[in-house]
Amino acid sequence: MKKTLSLSLLVATILTSAHAKNQFTLETINVVSAHGTSVAKKDVTDSVTIITKEELEESRITNLFEALSKLGNIAGTQNGGLGQQSSMFVRGMNTHNVLILIDGVRYNDVTGTAGAAQFDQIMLFNVEQIEVIKGAQSGVWGADASAGVINIITSKAKKGLHAAAKVEYGAYETKTTALQASYGAEYFDIVLGGSVVSTDGFSASEPAKDTLGYGKKQKDLALEKDNYRNKSFNTKLGINITENDRFEFGTQIIDSKVNFDSSGGAFGDSSIPNTELKNRFYTAAYKHKDSINDINLQYSRSTFKRTTELVGWGANPIDTYNYQGSVQEVKLDDKISYLENSFLRVGASYQKFDDKENEKNYNAKSLFATNYNKLNLVGENATIFTESLRFDRYSEFKNALTGKLGLKQFVHNDIYVAINGGTGYNAPSLYQLSNRDISSANLKPEKSRTFDITLGNDVVWATAFRNEVRDAIDWVGSGYVQMDGKQIFKGFELGYKDIFFNQVGLEGLYTYVDTKDQNGKTLPRRPKQQLDAKAIWYIMDNFDIGANAQYIGKRHDVKGYPPVQGAQTGRYIVAGAVANYKAHEYISIYAKADNLTNKHYQTVDGYATAGRSFYVGMTAKY
Repeated sequence: MKKTLSLSLLVATILTSAHAKNQFTLETINVVSAHGTSVAKKDVTDSVTIITKEELEESRITNLFEALSKLGNIAGTQNGGLGQQSSMFVRGMNTHNVLILIDGVRYNDVTGTAGAAQFDQIMLFNVEQIEVIKGAQSGVWGADASAGVINIITSKAKKGLHAAAKVEYGAYETKTTALQASYGAEYFDIVLGGSVVSTDGFSASEPAKDTLGYGKKQKDLALEKDNYRNKSFNTKLGINITENDRFEFGTQIIDSKVNFDSSGGAFGDSSIPNTELKNRFYTAAYKHKDSINDINLQYSRSTFKRTTELVGWGANPIDTYNYQGSVQEVKLDDKISYLENSFLRVGASYQKFDDKENEKNYNAKSLFATNYNKLNLVGENATIFTESLRFDRYSEFKNALTGKLGLKQFVHNDIYVAINGGTGYNAPSLYQLSNRDISSANLKPEKSRTFDITLGNDVVWATAFRNEVRDAIDWVGSGYVQMDGKQIFKGFELGYKDIFFNQVGLEGLYTYVDTKDQNGKTLPRRPKQQLDAKAIWYIMDNFDIGANAQYIGKRHDVKGYPPVQGAQTGRYIVAGAVANYKAHEYISIYAKADNLTNKHYQTVDGYATAGRSFYVGMTAKY
């Protein structure tokens, strides 16, 4: 009897451990990327999606592409499994129209064809939150932010000594190991961390739709596996010189190797193509903060090195291609507080973009300003105004003047109406400048205009948007040319997120988008509709289970008018589940299942996706 009683008390003690933080019980969340400085999320006029550390942990998502697709309701495609080339379409706009930042440092790859970011290479073990700001943000950040900004904020050191570790194993011999340690004291703080992810994977290519073998399981197709390896390392060091002055240094290293298939379909399978990536991100900053000023002087450097091996021609069995480039930036800005809830942020920057392979480079000198006011103009209901303006002077092509305006009016309690408009641009990539058509020798930046209006509160909201892009750059014949006319992206978004009885959390995100290129043709690979739904049940303080489902609507693989639009790659539902158990104060174990129904689908015609997949893992925190 005593043994039974002791065992019962032990179980009760474990099952009633301290209530852990979850995505529904968080304190005020601040957003950095909307204005280039920290502002509470509820006081931001822009359309914002925040993916928190708690959401990532509860869903057990480990890479950026999956996080944006499943938690951010952003349409994405991928040429195979983990680590393979991917694309993300924010409100239908192109991948290169989105600026990716890691702690404010540019991640867009200058050696890429269009200068787009590599969403598929960023692992998330050390991430505190992901900010998705939709709409043109060039008025704050300059080039490549015409569809929005995604800012990845990594973990900071807390007071004292802390450590975290993770191990995971699952389908396709996928293994994840991660470790992070931090120490915070009065005069300095430091964070060190790293992760290793590897998978044997599956063949990136498989039979395309309407061809022999489409729909067969990978094991029945006798195709070789395309494996992937990723090693990431990060450091952060802070030194407090005085109460108001601080130095910060940061490093982010990503080394990866991916075996891929250079074309889709059953005949695209090959064991030769592979790419090795060595990306480095460095930052050093001096910060001063007092009652009026918040000054930031920062130097950042992003370097990209890519080596690709492809099937050779003639006597060469393998051809090797090397790409190397960098982005450097020096920036000085000051957030000047002049009223209780108002500030003016002003600054200047110098950027240099360099592509060594194509022997091309250019620089930009910039001036920018953002004014922010939060006032009570309608009774006790807050009214928020924000205005941003930026001028970029380029050495290689026409200068750019961009801006954005935002208004947010609370009408009753937390119910608000928000209106945002902005202009943006994408500078021609260094690759495009090196391969432009002789008939279009002087490429100029793509220009965009975006507008959205939102009605809602923290629980439910609806947004209507309309975006357009002029002077789009595209490959025609023998090089890149500037296209006449404008591309149109319009649609609406719906969102819902709430928790009932402090136990059951529900969330749903829906996007409808209609796209047209400059000739009125529907753009490819953007689904007309996307719905992401999830539910989580906090059964006990240390045990929760969750379920998720994603619906992708009509989507064609090639742009054009019906019926010439390529394969239909939409109209499917994929579901998953996850369970988390906190076995000890410091230790949690979990199990995850993806594609529970073993649905066969392709996001790109002729490229495979994962079947039913199971994963188990353990995390430890001190």
